[in-house]
Amino acid sequence: MAPLNLLGPAHLIIVSLCILGIIYIPKLFVNSSQRAKLNLAYAIIALILVNQSMDLYFEGYLGGKWKLGLPLHLCDFSSFSIAIYLITKQRAFFLFAFFFGIAGGGMSILTPDVLFGFPDIFYIQNQIGHMMIILGVSYGMILDNQRPYLGDVHRVLIFTSLLLIVMYGVNYLLGHPANYWFLIEKPIGDNLMSLMRPEPFHIIDLYFVAVLACYLLYVPFYIKDKRISK
Repeated sequence: MAPLNLLGPAHLIIVSLCILGIIYIPKLFVNSSQRAKLNLAYAIIALILVNQSMDLYFEGYLGGKWKLGLPLHLCDFSSFSIAIYLITKQRAFFLFAFFFGIAGGGMSILTPDVLFGFPDIFYIQNQIGHMMIILGVSYGMILDNQRPYLGDVHRVLIFTSLLLIVMYGVNYLLGHPANYWFLIEKPIGDNLMSLMRPEPFHIIDLYFVAVLACYLLYVPFYIKDKRISK
């Protein structure tokens, strides 16, 4: 199996397909019936649950390290948030998945924390699993007309900062090799965190990157609102 090459044609093609699917799959359902839209939501939820089950099976069961297979990473939180949103339509769950699903999931699609590229099962799982998070967000935006506002950025960041403290405690209680939210060690492979300072200072860098990413995600809506108000 060939090592993952972030600039290789296979990875770039798959990333492009993920982006196209995220943008255009919900658009295909704009004029569809509510039943068809509901079926799309169920399909997204089903793939999210399959991805979560595979994590638990491969890492927790086959790997013999149950502490690594628990659904406690930030992207897991985003997965469950968008799944709950698709069922309940509660806006708070959409917002969490919007900011951290797009930021975290998008980074995971671009720079997967895996050693091998396509057609490695872990690579495929990573791409599909994270694509489903953002596809769910795209569903909310395109089919439900959901969107964030500036106050939402502040509220999500405050909530996530408090949750960050809780996750430090979770990692401490579980002990080695638990590394949820990558608070203890950087992920494997070539990714953004490999450019950050060594542990434990990497989490400070990552925190500021996350805050910046959340505000950058809001910028297009800010520009749109300014144009409409003129």
